[in-house]
Amino acid sequence: MTTIALPRPVRAAALILSALAIPLSGHAAETPQHLRLGYDVYVGGLKMRRMTLETEIKGEDYRVTVGAEAGDMLARLIKWSYTAEADGRFGGVNGVAPRHFHSLRTLRDKSWDATLSYAAPYGTRDTAVTFTQTPPPSPDDANAVPADQRPGTVDLLSAAVAISRHAEGGDCASRLPVYDGRRRYDVLMESRPRRHIEKSDYTVFDGDAIGCHVAILPVAGFQPAGRGSQNFWTAAPDGKPRGFDLWVGRPIPGGPVVPVRLEAGELFFTHVIGHLVQVDVLPPSP
Repeated sequence: MTTIALPRPVRAAALILSALAIPLSGHAAETPQHLRLGYDVYVGGLKMRRMTLETEIKGEDYRVTVGAEAGDMLARLIKWSYTAEADGRFGGVNGVAPRHFHSLRTLRDKSWDATLSYAAPYGTRDTAVTFTQTPPPSPDDANAVPADQRPGTVDLLSAAVAISRHAEGGDCASRLPVYDGRRRYDVLMESRPRRHIEKSDYTVFDGDAIGCHVAILPVAGFQPAGRGSQNFWTAAPDGKPRGFDLWVGRPIPGGPVVPVRLEAGELFFTHVIGHLVQVDVLPPSP
């Protein structure tokens, strides 16, 4: 059966949309605990349409949902969408203890339904992780990450939750081990200079933002990049980790820290920019 590959700019945006999904961490009672955030992502000037992130914290429990689809001219060329949800609790060796992750990716008339399940005791270095997908992955993909490198890892959205809570202190430096069912990598966050972002037709944010650099450090499951390739999910020939710059700030005075701008200039020889365009405070879910 022929596999339909996602166009490179779309795959890049899919990664960035997930990386944008760094939810809030609530500490004070007056801090909003249930938010819906909207982001517009542009790849080489082409709008990928809006990505919506909904995040909620109840005590020590968190839940994150993200959804995106192709937009504008791209939607006329290809039907693509992606949704994902993660839930768990704060704590454990990585700052978060995920319990469940689910994603659904569609491309034209095909879909991939994937689940990561975590076994008790949660949040330890020995927490077992099980990956299932419909249709099943190929044998090469299923065995790309050795079984002994999967325990104690987290999904990408849960890693983003841990990074966000850390960033509340004004410094985004952190490192999280991630297993996504196909690849094993570390998400490394390093601090960058702050910048002032002004409200405009592209963003609703107005204020100072903390600078961060996000790098993906391959561990297992990464194929070597072809000559001249900029595929984010391959190992670069020079060994340099692929990454992008992110700025986080408080769009709501006294509220949580969330991503407000993203810039990636090294992906597929084109520029990728993400803007915060919507912030809604929602009532607590039942």
